[in-house]
Amino acid sequence: MSFGTRFKTASRAQLRRMSTPPSGASPEAIWHQFYDTQNYLTGATTNLVFFAAPNADRTLTNLETGGQLSDPQWLSIYDITCDFLTQNTSQAAGVLGELNDLSLLLKVGRPTWTLTISDKNYGPYSLTTLHGTGGPVGAIDAGTLAVGIQYANNTLSPGWNYKGSLIIPPKTSFRISVAWSAAQATTLATVPIRLSLFGILSRRVV
Repeated sequence: MSFGTRFKTASRAQLRRMSTPPSGASPEAIWHQFYDTQNYLTGATTNLVFFAAPNADRTLTNLETGGQLSDPQWLSIYDITCDFLTQNTSQAAGVLGELNDLSLLLKVGRPTWTLTISDKNYGPYSLTTLHGTGGPVGAIDAGTLAVGIQYANNTLSPGWNYKGSLIIPPKTSFRISVAWSAAQATTLATVPIRLSLFGILSRRVV
């Protein structure tokens, strides 16, 4: 990607028209991400429910109201993503770590996800269809290290996309549930998992 090579100018009148709704009742529409984070506990968790409750920590969830959108907000869903917020770990040779944890939580445990809107289910579908949003990129010189260092991210390939065909209306219950066939014994005692809904958010113009 190159910056500054593709742009177009607009007059003040054009900018005013583009930034002002045609009527007071028309909403503004923006690309938006709703996210929620839940903890997977090693050897114990078999089911997690996302977007069910707000959280004072805005780095964990940005949903204002538990299980629904505030009025008047509408979300046309495009992408659904899954990130594992693990910390890079080091361990002695032969000790399993972060990469193995993601394999357990994505494949071995046969996890599925189900989107529910107003008690109507979409799914279950395999969790491997939900891909990540990003992660660290780097290299390690292991020539003088006595331990192994692991880092892992969910694949960044294009994943699940509803292309706007599903809409969450305001004050309508919704959630995403993730279920595993059995509790997985991860190396990390707690694995934070973040699910995100990306799409077009229509909201009141203030």
